[in-house]
Amino acid sequence: MEGKDRAARGSESFPRRCRLGGNRNYRYVYRRGKSHPSKNLVLIYLKGKEQRFGFSVSAKVGNAVARNRIRRYLREDVRRLRKRLKTGKYIFVARPAIKMAAHEELTRELENLLRRAKLVKEDDSQ
Repeated sequence: MEGKDRAARGSESFPRRCRLGGNRNYRYVYRRGKSHPSKNLVLIYLKGKEQRFGFSVSAKVGNAVARNRIRRYLREDVRRLRKRLKTGKYIFVARPAIKMAAHEELTRELENLLRRAKLVKEDDSQ
């Protein structure tokens, strides 16, 4: 039974190969990428051949529990949107005000931010 669950959600998972990785990769994207700010988030994007995602939540946001919660929310939202996004390297930086926002508000803000940055693929089938 567990194998079927894993196979069914495998296409929607957030695999390790989609993560940005170490400090060196973050610094490279920070240096070369283009910044797109919003109220609670800053998106830094760099064109690339494959999709890589990184999440930065500083201690200014709160304690470890709050930071990990925000990171999980962002990772889940990106996981759902991943197939509709253009290839490249993305870093989502959380601003301190994010701790007051609800998950639904973060989801809307993330989608709007990606649309404003023109990183969502246009879908002709709809």
